[in-house]
Amino acid sequence: MDRIRGLSHLIYFSFIPLFCGLIYTQLFQYYRYRRLSNLNSIRVIDLDIPRGTIFDRNGRVLVKDRPCFNLCFVPFDLRNPQTASSILAPVINIPKQKTESAFRKDYPNPFEQQWLKRDLNQKEVAFVEEKAKQLSGIFIQVGLKRDYKLGEKAAHLLGYLGEVSPEELKKKLKAERIKAGDLVGKEGIEKVFDSLLKGTRGGIRVEVDARGHKVRTLGKKESSPGNNIILTINRSIQKSIAENLGGYRGSVVVMDPRNGEILGLVSKPSFDPDDISSCLTHPGRPFFNRAIKGCYPPGSIYKIITELSALEKGVITPSDKLECKGELEVAEGERIRLFHCWIDRKTDEYKQHGWIDINTALPQSCNIFFGQVGLMVGARRLLNYGKRFGLGTPTGIDLPGEKAGSIPPPQLSGGALNLSIGQGALLVTPTQLASLIATIANGGNIWQPEVIKDIVDPTGNEILSFTPHLRGSIFIPEENLSLLREGLYNVVEQGTGKNSKVPGLTICGKTGTAQIAKAELELPTHGAFICYAPRENPTISLCVFLDTASSAEAALIAGRILKDIFFPEENEEKKD
Repeated sequence: MDRIRGLSHLIYFSFIPLFCGLIYTQLFQYYRYRRLSNLNSIRVIDLDIPRGTIFDRNGRVLVKDRPCFNLCFVPFDLRNPQTASSILAPVINIPKQKTESAFRKDYPNPFEQQWLKRDLNQKEVAFVEEKAKQLSGIFIQVGLKRDYKLGEKAAHLLGYLGEVSPEELKKKLKAERIKAGDLVGKEGIEKVFDSLLKGTRGGIRVEVDARGHKVRTLGKKESSPGNNIILTINRSIQKSIAENLGGYRGSVVVMDPRNGEILGLVSKPSFDPDDISSCLTHPGRPFFNRAIKGCYPPGSIYKIITELSALEKGVITPSDKLECKGELEVAEGERIRLFHCWIDRKTDEYKQHGWIDINTALPQSCNIFFGQVGLMVGARRLLNYGKRFGLGTPTGIDLPGEKAGSIPPPQLSGGALNLSIGQGALLVTPTQLASLIATIANGGNIWQPEVIKDIVDPTGNEILSFTPHLRGSIFIPEENLSLLREGLYNVVEQGTGKNSKVPGLTICGKTGTAQIAKAELELPTHGAFICYAPRENPTISLCVFLDTASSAEAALIAGRILKDIFFPEENEEKKD
């Protein structure tokens, strides 16, 4: 009897922890387990966040969303990641190890969908649908893909989308409700105006069975698109400069000198915004926007600064002549330096211009003439005059990562002789050079380069309009400006910029050639050409900067671009 009573007590006391556990679970942990149950049986399938459309100045589409199919999975519903990886890898072109790693990753919310691959083709969609029973927790979802109409031709300008990084996620998570796997702007306009382009996420609330398969739809919240952006860019000009730059490594900037609006901007090598991974190992730094980040010596283009500063200081007049014998002996401390004119490729000897004045020296780009003038002006004044044109400071263009270039202190500049021909420690960007020639074209106004014209909501109502912004102005005496403009016109008509000539169009420009240090791939020269057109009432300013080519080649490219801009009907005939 005692043994039976002891056994009953044992059974009784053993149930006490069980009853306590049930009470704790039912009362104190009710909401936690209810939430887990809902997460397991009721899922919210996030839809892609729609983005606004980007238009050119004439309303032509540059970037817009298009429908696509994405391959997604819910980590909790995966039954056999190894088997699923083996099935998918050969078809979706993702290595098995990478696929399996994605499946086995420790996700903060295992019930939240993840993206394995975006924009599946028809073959991939059909395969996944066919193997659905073997791919528990893996499904096809309709999504959105950015459609870049000009592809590589506008990649640096427009940018691209990429998955949000952990660092970006920390910044954006609370403010913009971004989740891991979401796409955000990584470069260009897509990055700068990411928050304005991004719309509001929608979702589908569904009930699923124990295997994660959809049972029924409980509700749907529609996505709403972001704002649209209208650029100052002209799509035809953008396409023209990309095609005419061809296979050269360099950049082209086209600007309206009347207000600073950028009409076209290209950097090469470029990248495919639809296939970023294929460009990651490219040796030519395709993601580097040379137009705003490339810092180069301006070469003979800086002779514009040398001429204006010399005329203003009065060290030379239009009638003064200096002799060019091909070389100049200059005392530098205890040693004599031989300073040379440029090499005539026909004779392979240094050019000898004889006795010349400013009217001839600029079109012929005589180093000896400008070297002597630069010594009379002095390094400090040459540098300060460059600063007055905005060189050495960012232009303020509304694209990410712009560099300032460099206007060094006089003692570190390399001296007046080097500065007079744009050598030494001077560094400028192609956008700064486009701004420089635009300022000459318009008579002294320094406009901030603008890429954005208007931002409108999805219904077309204007949210923000970007008006031209005058950064500053520089007073250039009319007689000096007229003399310089005449020289720039003669550069094209009979000087070093003859390759840029376009029948029926008056062009004013300046060539520039600069040495490349041996550390920079041991290549010979940078070649550049800046210009504006037409001569009277100019509407276009242009900079062509080639990393490893001649100024003659840069001038030739500029001429082809100007022909496309001013005589587009001839270009259409040529295409036909």
